[in-house]
Amino acid sequence: MFFKKILKTNFSLFLNVVSVFLPKKKAVILLYHSIDRNDVYLTIRPEIFEKQMCYLKENKYLVISLKELVENIKTKKEIQPKTVILTFDDGFLSHYEKVWPILKKNNFPATFFISTGLVGSKINNSQNMPQPTANWEQIIEISQSSLIDIEPHSVNHYELDKLSLAEAENEIVESKNEIERRTGKKCLFFAPPRGKYNKETLNLLKKNNFEAMVIVKEGLVRTNDDLFFLKRKTINSSCSNHIQFRAKLVF
Repeated sequence: MFFKKILKTNFSLFLNVVSVFLPKKKAVILLYHSIDRNDVYLTIRPEIFEKQMCYLKENKYLVISLKELVENIKTKKEIQPKTVILTFDDGFLSHYEKVWPILKKNNFPATFFISTGLVGSKINNSQNMPQPTANWEQIIEISQSSLIDIEPHSVNHYELDKLSLAEAENEIVESKNEIERRTGKKCLFFAPPRGKYNKETLNLLKKNNFEAMVIVKEGLVRTNDDLFFLKRKTINSSCSNHIQFRAKLVF
């Protein structure tokens, strides 16, 4: 126990030192999935999620919307130190019941990527266990807040690189149209299910007036990055450890 405590202290000190010397003109996009009380790999417990948001608040991280980040990249505006963007995939019911109240409390903007064909139904988590999703009434409610953007994650959560061109376009266009019709707001960004995409996916997004795509690949975002390859750092159950979460925030 003593050596474990020493190791944690030293690693925490290492993170502080590293964060001082690394270049600061970068942003980190965090990717969350389910927020629930289980030990599934891509799930974070509600109390841990709240502690993580409190950490961002107390340590003066600049939490901005994905929309603001994209605009900064388009205009070559300098990214401010400690910039963080919050994204949530799959439209779980827990996003409405547990995430939304915490975001509202901290005045944090966020983007939710939903699969429109699975709204008010169930979607499998990372261990193929079905979890409930938010319904349209709940989605529309949070979409009315200036803090929240609802964006497409396809219709059926299929891996787009395994579909025909026509099928992939339908997944992209129909999810976009449905969200815009329901919320009255324009969709600008896309998150491919399970991070799977190909060259045709990119062409379809550009053809249908999307401005950016976020992917499932660890890394930071710089002002000269390609808007259709915006990296995200996945927050999984290992990040329940405070040090592991802090490591995701090293710029």
